Amino acid sequence: MNTKEILNAFPQPEGKILRNIDKEACEQAVEQIISGGRKITRAIIDLILEPGNGDDIRPRHAIHATAIRVGGTGKEIERNSFASALASTLTDDRPKAVKGFVIRQLQVCGGAKQAEAIAYFLNDSEEHLYEYSAQALEAIGSLTIDHFRTAYPLAKGAPRITILQGLGLLQDKKSRPFFLSAMQDTDLEIRLAGIWGLMRISSAKDAELMLSQSLKEKGWGRIKATAYCFELAEKLAKNGQSKEAKAIYIKIKKSHSEKQDAYLRETADRGLAQLK
Repeated sequence: MNTKEILNAFPQPEGKILRNIDKEACEQAVEQIISGGRKITRAIIDLILEPGNGDDIRPRHAIHATAIRVGGTGKEIERNSFASALASTLTDDRPKAVKGFVIRQLQVCGGAKQAEAIAYFLNDSEEHLYEYSAQALEAIGSLTIDHFRTAYPLAKGAPRITILQGLGLLQDKKSRPFFLSAMQDTDLEIRLAGIWGLMRISSAKDAELMLSQSLKEKGWGRIKATAYCFELAEKLAKNGQSKEAKAIYIKIKKSHSEKQDAYLRETADRGLAQLK
């Protein structure tokens, strides 16, 4: 079965609606893509266009359906083969919007072996590539942490906060210096990401710093920063660190003494009551 025959198995929408789907034919076509290896995968990717530049519904459908299929249990060999074929297209001279599509499929089926190819785009702010790259690496998991660590010192603009949040999501304790530095940034979103990152790694020794920073913030920033302090207290309590959690609740009660902070004091009281 050649590439054209494979793609013809997938339905062509009538307008914007898929009405006639031959499930058996689609499944057979997916198997052909898997067995066809890198040659077939690359041939289909070659047919994917920038949005608005033509009809590529069937190629996109074919690649996405295959990414989902190889993600099943017991499919390790097929998954790695297909994901590696996809990742190999990222170094080609292709529109960045097409590379974004490929990275989103690797979020579904990619693994540690494809992480380096994906991480190349962590600092690329065009076509949301940094977002897609971060999401794909986060889906792969903790084996990608080094890629985030390497990218963060070089990051500027929008990618910077996304990479920092990736380190927090993956609970990277070695990124504590990044989180601490971020808390002193001039950008509110970066500061909040720094506090959130410390909360994610259950950094009890930095609780005082987090609380102090929350008091420096104003409006929405203060609310979010204080909420992260509460989350840290809850995490510490669950980890058996009741003493540290208690200290956070007491500090919040004492430091948020204004009338509009009554709900924060009440929340702290509830937290203290649960520790008893």
